[in-house]
Amino acid sequence: MSHLTPKNEKKSKKEKTKKAVDPSKLTPEYIEEQRRLRNLKKEQKRKELLEKGIDESQLDTPEILRFNTRPFISVSNVETTQGKVSLKIMTYNVLAQALIRRKLFPTSGNALKWATRSQVLLNEMKHYDADIMCLQELDFIQYKSYWKSELLKLGYESNYFRNPVKNHGVCIFYKQSKLIFKHQSFIDYDREESGDIPARTITQNIGLLACFDFHPKFIEDAQISRNGLIIGTTHLFWHPFGTYERTRQTYLILKKTKDFLNTMNSLSGNDLGWYTIFAGDFNSQPFDSPYLSIVSKPVDYTDRAKNVIGCSLSYQYSRNRGMNSKPDNSETNEENEDEEEQEEEEGGNVEKFGSNQPQHPVPETFDPTPEQSELIAKMQDLHNNLPVRAVSLYSLAYDKVDGENAGKDNARNEPMYSNWAHAWRGLLDYIMVITNWDASSNATKLDTIEEVANRDDIRLLKLLRLPRGEEMGEEPSGQPRIGQYPSDHFCLMAEIELL
Repeated sequence: MSHLTPKNEKKSKKEKTKKAVDPSKLTPEYIEEQRRLRNLKKEQKRKELLEKGIDESQLDTPEILRFNTRPFISVSNVETTQGKVSLKIMTYNVLAQALIRRKLFPTSGNALKWATRSQVLLNEMKHYDADIMCLQELDFIQYKSYWKSELLKLGYESNYFRNPVKNHGVCIFYKQSKLIFKHQSFIDYDREESGDIPARTITQNIGLLACFDFHPKFIEDAQISRNGLIIGTTHLFWHPFGTYERTRQTYLILKKTKDFLNTMNSLSGNDLGWYTIFAGDFNSQPFDSPYLSIVSKPVDYTDRAKNVIGCSLSYQYSRNRGMNSKPDNSETNEENEDEEEQEEEEGGNVEKFGSNQPQHPVPETFDPTPEQSELIAKMQDLHNNLPVRAVSLYSLAYDKVDGENAGKDNARNEPMYSNWAHAWRGLLDYIMVITNWDASSNATKLDTIEEVANRDDIRLLKLLRLPRGEEMGEEPSGQPRIGQYPSDHFCLMAEIELL
């Protein structure tokens, strides 16, 4: 009776089938041919991986830890000018582990596990190697136990902020070899005043602004025109009927950035000013009022934008909104099968649909009441009386990066997707230059790279291409997915030259 197990028996049969090579055939030509065939096999494997979006650097990475890489594409013939420096800025909603529930991600499987996602997210950040990363939905527990220490190993310092009742917040990671932190300012949208327009509900959303000097070694041979860099990040109200409140929040982004700029100008003691960037998850698409109100001034709500903001005013929020969230004290913060123990997605969907509630957030038509029309006009005037606006860096030149995908569903030259979830897909994330605006001038048309360079001393050099819908594979394709992306959002990244 053989002492071999079935596995060993199988192995021994394989070994018996192998034929020894006749020593007389082991000529230099034979060896060279075998080497060529092996290289062809490796090359074929490499091509197959590249076609799937896998970078060569991941050939030896286990499939469960791979991610789709995307090209970082020049938008002009201008590389960094002699005597100038550049910065790579990323924004990324990394998907809070505290918000993960199986019913929201029914097809993501093991891609939801923190042990997997944490490594893939970190590998992705290493690959793109941004100088500044504006991250949203960053769990507080993981920030303390993982992100802060792991990214410090890569040379990043950080500033973190969250609403005390939330498990997650926003964070600005920056390379300490290039930037020196000076001051910061916080935005609590529930507490900030916006003219005579009050908040309609508690959202628990926040924003973070930080001011930096440049590290002397970073700019020792460079010629720059401004004192330093101000950068902000945020995560706006998620609710499908939250358009009016998000529009108020984008006003506060500009107002608080302007106030912070004025304070930093006073402290600097000169009139050089600051390079100013604001990036994050705005939970708004390019054809809706939160976005249009800050990039297209003077704003005039018409068509879809007017219907959507009007409809949002007819929605009645529960008085219990914002009262049911509890901070997570779990050390693992792994996704929990007991959904009653989980924080409600993005602040709590505590309202119930009923006969007195609108049934769809994007109606084809909507007739506002006189009171609603007055509120819409007030919001429009609120934005148009603020002498600050924003310029989306992707709108400047995405047609040069991915012409087939630029402006395909919008009039602002923006890509179609930065969020690819199981139930919804669209563009929600942006990197913005903040600039002054003369209320007597028209800034409704798209800016150009050169206009921003001449006015704001920032020249756009590169943009990270975003995925197209046809690249996401057969359904179900909602992210996160093993071997694809580790969040339901895609990161955006722009390289800018400081003039």
